[in-house]
Amino acid sequence: MPRYVIQLAYDGTDYFGWQKQPDARTVQGTLEQAIQTLLQEEISLYGSGRTDTGVHAEEQYAHFDAHIPVEPDWLVERLRRMLPGDILVRRVKEVPEHFHARFDAHWRQYRYQVLVEPDPFRHRFAWYPGGISDWGQINRGLQLLSGEHDFAGFSRKTEDLPHSRCTILLAERELAEDGLVVVRVRANRFLRAMMRALVGGLIQVAQGKKDADWFENQLIKGMELDDIALAPAQGLILEKVFYPESVLDLT
Repeated sequence: MPRYVIQLAYDGTDYFGWQKQPDARTVQGTLEQAIQTLLQEEISLYGSGRTDTGVHAEEQYAHFDAHIPVEPDWLVERLRRMLPGDILVRRVKEVPEHFHARFDAHWRQYRYQVLVEPDPFRHRFAWYPGGISDWGQINRGLQLLSGEHDFAGFSRKTEDLPHSRCTILLAERELAEDGLVVVRVRANRFLRAMMRALVGGLIQVAQGKKDADWFENQLIKGMELDDIALAPAQGLILEKVFYPESVLDLT
């Protein structure tokens, strides 16, 4: 059967995350139903990863198999007409049958957007945590993340995970336009609520609510997540998913 990959973006505000759930509006469920309606056959979508309730994506990937060959441009056009305005299908491409949107992805990159001042026009996509007394503490914490670590202390427990180790390739803070601070992390995998826990912990330190050594100890010892105030979901965006060009070339 032909296999196709979809590149899409979405505003996750009104969705219970990516993963399909019974009696809940999800991105996967909404997109899957639209494709099935157009192709008149039952299909299954497999995403590059799961975003939680309220989390957004600028670049998400998913693949599916179809019994009958599909014209990619036709499917893009029809999906754009059918889907709600908070989901955008950017591209559809036929890929080799061995391609897998999740298992072939090498790196995933998230960014978290923090507002320096409250802004009612950007609160759907950023978080204003209140005053920050020491932004430099965020840089110090991010420097500790490079390399492989056990992030059990910065994630919610998931029973079916074999381990909680992740490799961080990039961890940085930048001041974007209009006073928006961006925390960006690239890793081979992200655990459940991991990025929100990291940002929440960094903000607590920057606000003086936690000692700077606390963050390092949390990373080393993997203490319970209950000690961390999770950053809210609306500021988190799946920014990019990296595949080897030999596996997926969208140029």
